[in-house]
Amino acid sequence: MQQKQTGCPSVDRPWLKYYSKEAVSAPRPEETVYEYLYQHNKDYFTQTALEYFGTKISFKKLFHQIELCAKALRANGISAGSIVNICSSVTPEITYLVFACSKIGALANFINPLFETQQKIDRMNDTNSDTLFVMDKMYFYMKDVIPKTCLKKVIIMPATNSLPVAMRAFAHLKEKPDEDMETALKNGEYIFWNDYIKSVCKNYDFAEEQFKKDMPLVMVYSSGTTGASKGIVLTNNGINATTLQYEMTLPFNEKRENRFLSNVPVWFSTGIVVSLLTPLCLGATCILEPVFSSESFLRDIIKYKPNYTLVATSLWIYAANHLQEDFDLSFLKHPIAGGEQLLSETETFLNKFLKSHNCHLELQKGWGMCELGATAATTSCCAGANKLGSVGIPMPFVTISSFDVDSGMELKYNERGEICVQTPCKMKEYYNNPAATEEFFHIDINGKVWGRTGDIGYVDEEGFVFILGRANDFFISPDGRRQYLFDAENVILENDFVDLCEVISIKSEQFGRSISLAHIVLKKEFNGNINDLICDVDRLCRERLSEYAVPLGYKIREGFATKPSGKRDTLSLEKELDGFMCVVDGNILPCGSLKF
Repeated sequence: MQQKQTGCPSVDRPWLKYYSKEAVSAPRPEETVYEYLYQHNKDYFTQTALEYFGTKISFKKLFHQIELCAKALRANGISAGSIVNICSSVTPEITYLVFACSKIGALANFINPLFETQQKIDRMNDTNSDTLFVMDKMYFYMKDVIPKTCLKKVIIMPATNSLPVAMRAFAHLKEKPDEDMETALKNGEYIFWNDYIKSVCKNYDFAEEQFKKDMPLVMVYSSGTTGASKGIVLTNNGINATTLQYEMTLPFNEKRENRFLSNVPVWFSTGIVVSLLTPLCLGATCILEPVFSSESFLRDIIKYKPNYTLVATSLWIYAANHLQEDFDLSFLKHPIAGGEQLLSETETFLNKFLKSHNCHLELQKGWGMCELGATAATTSCCAGANKLGSVGIPMPFVTISSFDVDSGMELKYNERGEICVQTPCKMKEYYNNPAATEEFFHIDINGKVWGRTGDIGYVDEEGFVFILGRANDFFISPDGRRQYLFDAENVILENDFVDLCEVISIKSEQFGRSISLAHIVLKKEFNGNINDLICDVDRLCRERLSEYAVPLGYKIREGFATKPSGKRDTLSLEKELDGFMCVVDGNILPCGSLKF
């Protein structure tokens, strides 16, 4: 067992005891993502690579379709350094397109359809790219965007394109296509995917782009919570580093054709990298689900019986509450959750659910961010390495530590500060934004480069990482200290009947300082006295928090409004100053008279 030497996580790296020497020291692949895919699957052409609503696509067909797509791109002027815009859910065509981009050295720019119209216009115009691939089912999100961009070529990808003929015909009868899209197709302004691919002569030839370090492949976007969304450029070698870490630690190759349910939207790094490119490169069969919803997840689990899947915690909770009691989940080798906060209570609940349905492994956790390539810490790569409340340990090639938010100095074990990460999977840059790129990367006193996550947390003596909340989620109290709002949120969430909580801060003229207010959503099973519950919550806050960190008022609400990105609209909460209840000497009083 590795001995602690300095008390400094980045020096001691205590998490390495969970990994083999081979996993930690494996040489990084110096090849494109396409080459990684080919080298790992060239001897298994007959095996199934993709499954899409019952259609099974072999690795042989996958490589053939990638080749045709690469030819079409090159014949239409797209080459090394070019950018193609993509707005689509996961389909076979998206898979062909991304690997084809890797083969010719182009950048696949994934546009989040849920962004506001102006965000989508700006993000595409920033790239000066003239080509857009859009799924027909998502044309609705792009129809008002396209005329205001520099686009010259729009390729429509029918969601039904890879379905069997009978299913395709039934789908066309069931759903009426967009009239504007149909008109543009008839007028030759747009072109269907199949026509785009077939327009190239079979004998057309091109030279495959050779691997170069930091050669871009994928661009996804930040949420734009604090301003304009930023393009996050991920490279071939960064994506390969993610894949290699899983290859060295997960038993993907113990049996070819392990089945991976790909359910996360591809406009997130987790969706495109961890849920599609990585399992395919490692020889798994990817079951493609273009609809991201709790209902589709439950349906797919029952229908396809996947061995691996990675989805948001909320989808696992839905499955736990709706799956038949006698349904056998023994086929699930790695049930993984990520993307949302996982409370200890929820983790315990989900582990009991999985065990009761014969799943032989507890829920695996992952944490990361798009700028880091995807996963930075996890429990899925190291059997038995888990602590409730943690997000796991750093992956084999990753180092994680906390840094003082004022001095920028690395902290010791269990000292909380901003979580920073060293990883070969990190982004190359924020696209065309050197100032934001420089701000994201922190260089410590030893010259080491870290990615700043904007999360507050700590690393314990065994290397487990704990994420507490966002670094900018605070106010300054009269004693000059940072009062983190997530501290109050985490205490309030300990109440058995609290489902969701958001604590916000405002500047109060009456109090002459910043105060905090708590918005609370109760669990459906709560049928008690709300005033008593608020008193219980307030009492717990006063016992566990400093004086200024205790919320001044509490508001019970039905739910939270969300932004197009799917995140909570906290700005709207800051404008809500009515309906709060205060606890004064154990009594409940309306807060309206306080005039925040």
